[in-house]
Amino acid sequence: MQRQYLSIDIGGTTIKSARIDHSGNIMTKGKLMTPRSKDAFIQALQMIIRENPMITAICVSVPGIVDPQTGNVQFTGVLSYMGEFHLSEYLEKTTKLPVYVGNDANCATLAELWLGNLVGVDYGAVITLGTSVGGGIVINGKLLHGPHSRAGELSAMVTNRDNPDVEQRTVGATTSAVKMVEMITRAYNLSDLTDGRQAFQKISAHDPLAWKIFEEYCRRVAYLIINLQAVLDLEVVLIGGGISVQPILIKEIKTQFVKVQKSDRRLMADITMPIIKAANFGNEANLLGALYGLLLKIEN
Repeated sequence: MQRQYLSIDIGGTTIKSARIDHSGNIMTKGKLMTPRSKDAFIQALQMIIRENPMITAICVSVPGIVDPQTGNVQFTGVLSYMGEFHLSEYLEKTTKLPVYVGNDANCATLAELWLGNLVGVDYGAVITLGTSVGGGIVINGKLLHGPHSRAGELSAMVTNRDNPDVEQRTVGATTSAVKMVEMITRAYNLSDLTDGRQAFQKISAHDPLAWKIFEEYCRRVAYLIINLQAVLDLEVVLIGGGISVQPILIKEIKTQFVKVQKSDRRLMADITMPIIKAANFGNEANLLGALYGLLLKIEN
């Protein structure tokens, strides 16, 4: 029987967990709602660990700034109540097991490097579209962390600097998939503002109101990829996040990339369009990537 590892994916809405073997086969799965206080959060982690005995090590994907060497986390978003927390040290002391903690977008990128669409790619990136925009960058076949553990923080890129609202100047603010869906559902007075299924039904039907919002959204994603290309000259850019399962999303991002590029001769001369496609893994990406991060840590 292969060794099994406990992988935990902490999200703003839910905490997913799985027991996974050394080859990336998922043996069991679990899910619970993400708590809204520090004490409840710690209790939830302890419960998940108790429910998964006989494991070899623990790996965790988290939203926030993570020091890959120490596992110290500066939590962000709805988990800001956790502040700065040495999650790796806490789990190692309480379980006496090896622990790896990684940023969620970086974990998604590691999953693609290990078993997905970045296998064999030297220069690539993953862009995760959700409440905000996450990213992971691959240089020379390895995940780039940077000296401050902040490489790939695409949401902090300033692309709308003239907006008088300071909070609307960054990629994270202007390229939120959740906000895009909400704009469409509001336009049609739908009762559930988070109903992505109905939003994409309108998009797929090329309904004028929905299509205009969607087209502008894809253009912003295309601008983001163009900016990455100007600096990194990537071979492959993968689109992740829940909406990446919609084939029309990838198709329209490519269309908008070409339109933007053709509108400026400098972009035609200086920018090469990378391969743009959906990331291979959906909701399991962070779970698998966290395990690969752990295996690399153990190997090193």
